[in-house]
Amino acid sequence: MSEFDRVLAGLHAEGRQVDRSQTLFGAYAVAAEPYPHQIDSVHRMLTAPTCRWLLADEVGLGKTVQAIMVMKGLAASRTKPLAVALTVPEDLVAQWEEELLCRGDVVAPESGEAGEIRGNILIRLLRPSKLLNGEKIAAGKIDLLLVDEFTKLQVQVRRELISAAKTIPNVIAMTATPALHLAANRRELLALLEPEAAEEANVTDTDILKILRNRENEGRAESGDGIVDVARERLLTSSFGMYRRIIRTVRADYPGVLPRRRYQPIRVKPTDGDVARAQATRKYVEAAKRTGLDLRGEALLQVGGRSPQSLRERLSTLKRTNDELRVASRGIDASLRDEWGDAKLDALIDHLRSLQERRPEMRVVVVAEDNPTTDYLREAIEKLTDIKVARKRRTVGASEELESQVTFLKEALDDFISGEARILVAADAAKEGHNLQFADEIIFFALPWSPTDIQQWIGRIDRLGAKNIASGRSIAITPIVTEGSIEDNILSVLEGTGVFEKSEVFDEADWVEISKAIEAAVSGKEGASWALASLEAAELGKHFDEWATDSQFSLASRSQVAIERFQGLKSRKYAIPLAVSGSQRNWFGDRERGLGLLIKLARQDYLDVRNQKDAGQKFKTVWYKQKPAEGAVLIAEIDGRSSSHRQAYIAKRADLECPPRPSVTESDGRARKLSFLDHGSALHDGLTHFFGMLAPPSNLQTEFVIEYPIGHPALMWEGQSLLLSWSRVDVPAQFVDEIGSIFDPVGDETKPEQDARLSVLRHAVTHAQADQRWLADRCPSELLFATVSVGETGVQAVSAVSAASAILNPFHENDAARFVSRRRKLPTDGNAKAAKDLTKADIQKQGGGIVRRYLSNIRKSLNNRLFEVEADMRAHLRSLAASAESSSLKDQNFEFNRAAARGATLHIELAQRAWEMRLERLNSVEKRVESSTRLTKSGDFWVSPRRKADD
Repeated sequence: MSEFDRVLAGLHAEGRQVDRSQTLFGAYAVAAEPYPHQIDSVHRMLTAPTCRWLLADEVGLGKTVQAIMVMKGLAASRTKPLAVALTVPEDLVAQWEEELLCRGDVVAPESGEAGEIRGNILIRLLRPSKLLNGEKIAAGKIDLLLVDEFTKLQVQVRRELISAAKTIPNVIAMTATPALHLAANRRELLALLEPEAAEEANVTDTDILKILRNRENEGRAESGDGIVDVARERLLTSSFGMYRRIIRTVRADYPGVLPRRRYQPIRVKPTDGDVARAQATRKYVEAAKRTGLDLRGEALLQVGGRSPQSLRERLSTLKRTNDELRVASRGIDASLRDEWGDAKLDALIDHLRSLQERRPEMRVVVVAEDNPTTDYLREAIEKLTDIKVARKRRTVGASEELESQVTFLKEALDDFISGEARILVAADAAKEGHNLQFADEIIFFALPWSPTDIQQWIGRIDRLGAKNIASGRSIAITPIVTEGSIEDNILSVLEGTGVFEKSEVFDEADWVEISKAIEAAVSGKEGASWALASLEAAELGKHFDEWATDSQFSLASRSQVAIERFQGLKSRKYAIPLAVSGSQRNWFGDRERGLGLLIKLARQDYLDVRNQKDAGQKFKTVWYKQKPAEGAVLIAEIDGRSSSHRQAYIAKRADLECPPRPSVTESDGRARKLSFLDHGSALHDGLTHFFGMLAPPSNLQTEFVIEYPIGHPALMWEGQSLLLSWSRVDVPAQFVDEIGSIFDPVGDETKPEQDARLSVLRHAVTHAQADQRWLADRCPSELLFATVSVGETGVQAVSAVSAASAILNPFHENDAARFVSRRRKLPTDGNAKAAKDLTKADIQKQGGGIVRRYLSNIRKSLNNRLFEVEADMRAHLRSLAASAESSSLKDQNFEFNRAAARGATLHIELAQRAWEMRLERLNSVEKRVESSTRLTKSGDFWVSPRRKADD
């Protein structure tokens, strides 16, 4: 690379470092399109006084992505690696592993296995099965606990997590089914989020809900009798509300972001074959009941309703231990040997043909539920419609073993994901652990009898992240049943629950009751009927949100706040000056353009970057243009031994496939891990660090003579010299470093006293980190630029936006500027000194404006911050006081109890001091920012633009 290109690359690398601060420590840098509610929720979680939250967004709103964003933000805001523990139900493990790798560039080995620090993150998976078998959670070594579907975990696992969460400083729980209308669930979730309230409840033998109601009363007293405006109410909620740490985003708040559901059931008249098969299957079930055969009759009836092929395969396993059973089984066999006639299949083929004519690009998921039906449908569809079909079969027998299939699901769906196959026929292995949001319709050829299964199937396509599809799209949900059949009755019951048309996800216990009512009606159980099942379905969810009325502070919609925050980000300027692309500024796009310029500069002479494609996935590979010399400094993640070590990456979100791929295969057949190039990616961070170090020094005496292609904006100053000066603005406060040794353990203290010191120290560090993130959000780093031209008319200030953006981008169309020479600008040059005086004055003026903006941001939010922190302080100290009182009531004749009492007393004293230090720090932050903010990493160079000689 030329010296000029290296200087430019160094500046762009510096811009990436500043951009990291402006993206809330890289939290917004995940491999996913950002949405307003996600940006707002992540901002709340990372800048709050405490990071302990329940993400209870409705299904499909991207809770996993938000959790990864928070994890990345926490990791990047600290020097030591972030130790993360992840606990999820067993059937979600594979999905989480894929999401972490594809979107966060981290791998989650199981507990006990060696892990790798990536993006300053060390994450391990804590399987529920291992916790059930006695594995303990090393809470003292964990910085962040991630828990998905907490309420679906086993009781013992939930208790272990609640106990560990008392010590773990940051907790993010996620569920679309919080079931907070159940008081037991509320107590457990709130104990996870509010450990101080849980401890107070425990030592005083009081319900945690009562403890939190008392806290709300305290908060309501803060408002007095006056009118409370929206902002004040929101502050009281975040400080005292029972549900202050619950984020619940619903689809209705963001119309157009998620797809609209279009429910279109197809009921068809049965053929003679349909009737014969249903009657023959029912006769066998009745015969089995009369003869005392142990048979799940409803399961056989369900198989019979799926497809003739499914019933045929089940027939071979039916018992024929007496004459009545033998006659009944022969009846099923006869119904299958005659002309089948399948009204559902006819309807499916007609529907698919119609879709093919109207919208040939549509992709459709057909639910078959079992392997025989999957094979039956695939053969029929390809034969009768000439549409290519992908299929996902169940490859194990027992449904409880299906989790092992999720890992291999993606490979089986490649044709469907790429669009080569427009139809996916799938058994039940596909309903969990994968996202198919690019599909346009789901057809229930085989109707699951469980509302939960229906919900999971629809959730595969009804979610965020569909690529190249406009917002406001609709998805079709199409069950196909024969009139008068069991499935027809079941469909009517399911329609009453609203499961097809609504996105609400109710508690699993409610769904179980509906399933039991359906099975009772199917089996003809005494007292059961389809009418009673429908009545129970209509009652579902009526009390689902009553939990919210238990609080004096409502969970108000934040959609307007979220949209304003999102638009504010979108309209901000990227760290490096860039010419506006299009009619409006788009910060999200500019970030990718800025990174693209760095890569483009590097590939001039240093990196070999090649465009590649694997099926529908576009990507690039990168290695060195020449094999590095032995001992040369290398880019982290790019091994210099041979080009076989090249890395594959994507740098634009528009290029992400849906769902994203963890790996790609090059034309030579070699598979490579696919990285998304942004903050936290080892490849991204290695590239930016390397080119930041590679930049040569430049100063006021450095002048580059550069030839630009015709049309390049830098030629506006042809024949002149341009001085480009820059400086970085940072707030140098490092709160964690200021804690000191006051809380360090003392050698002659008892274990309770040492534990108290360690607990307070951990709280103090966690709080300092939280305040540091809040301050960084209020006062993000900035790069300031100033430019001056020197020509025949003398020294003139020019717009930094136009001049700096021209200099920092040496490319025009398909051509690049050419470095001619570097020459020394004489310090005795009077024009040079005058030019420097102008740029210096300009940058100082800009810096003054930045500091004023910082101070304004702090003043707008400091009082609220102090209010929230003081509320947390009172709750924490009240909890410690309750613990101390409990300790003092124990028999003090025993040294163990006396030591515990001393430890509790010391805990209060140290905690009081820690909270006082925090309040002192916040109260002084405005003065500190005003006095300590400095211009750093300043630099200058001259550019003498010329027209390219060959032009």
